[in-house]
Amino acid sequence: MYYCGWDGGGSSTKVLALDESGSVIRENVFGPMNPNGASREIVQKTISDAVQWMALLPGGLDACKGLIAGMAGISNLHAADFVENAVRSTGYPGPFRLLGDHEIALAGAIRGHGAILIAGTGAVCYGRDPAGNPFRTGGYGYLIDDGGSGYALGRGILAAVVRAFDGRGPATCLTELTFQALQICDISSLITWLYSPGTGKKDIGALAPLLLQALEKQDQAALAIAESAVLDLSELAVASWRKIGMTGGELAFFGSIFQYYEVIKTGVAKRLRKELPGVSVIEPRFPAARGAAMLAKKLFGGIA
Repeated sequence: MYYCGWDGGGSSTKVLALDESGSVIRENVFGPMNPNGASREIVQKTISDAVQWMALLPGGLDACKGLIAGMAGISNLHAADFVENAVRSTGYPGPFRLLGDHEIALAGAIRGHGAILIAGTGAVCYGRDPAGNPFRTGGYGYLIDDGGSGYALGRGILAAVVRAFDGRGPATCLTELTFQALQICDISSLITWLYSPGTGKKDIGALAPLLLQALEKQDQAALAIAESAVLDLSELAVASWRKIGMTGGELAFFGSIFQYYEVIKTGVAKRLRKELPGVSVIEPRFPAARGAAMLAKKLFGGIA
């Protein structure tokens, strides 16, 4: 018998199986599983490949006592229904549940009460209090929220460029880096690109890595963008703890911003140790796919 967890992402899907003792039997990686960003044909193939892989585990599909898949954007009911139907169409007969990617990430990241602070495409703090009740702060989308996210960094870069052009902000190497990245040569072209119908959230977020090059040069505008991200991300966690009256617990970082932007990760950790001295800032104990399998074991096996 085994329990399976899927961490379905926009570029890849990590799958993992646990035995009755909670030990990893096997794990693998397949294609994209989020129909919010990939075609339904690709998502269907990923799901079929993952189920076929499960069928080759000891005992086959009948031995799976529970499967939990995590995915971003499950509030899109059409996408969620498609994934659930796709899983069943493969012939998987056992218990199945589709959860948000933040839920499976939390399950693997911490023990007891606490939260995960996610900074990637968006930004959100999600956790559970000492009674096991879930809570969430932030994550309301790029139009009104998501400070510290990849989109916010990209927007900050563009703002620094136009402010430098006007003299409202310091001269910055981000201007040359942005022009090179977009293959343009002046502010008018930048504005034309920014407000053209084909430019969207992903395009702006794709500029975020330019910040790393500018930070290496100790660029003043880049440092200000990074500091703003530190404040925004720290605020999510501090507000969460104070809102529900927690004084301890664990906090783990997730997402590409913490993975690649060391100055932001270090800054947030330092600020949280000052603002929330009773909280242990940790690396995630296990990856999200294992968190999903652990949840499957708890929910469908009756064992925590």
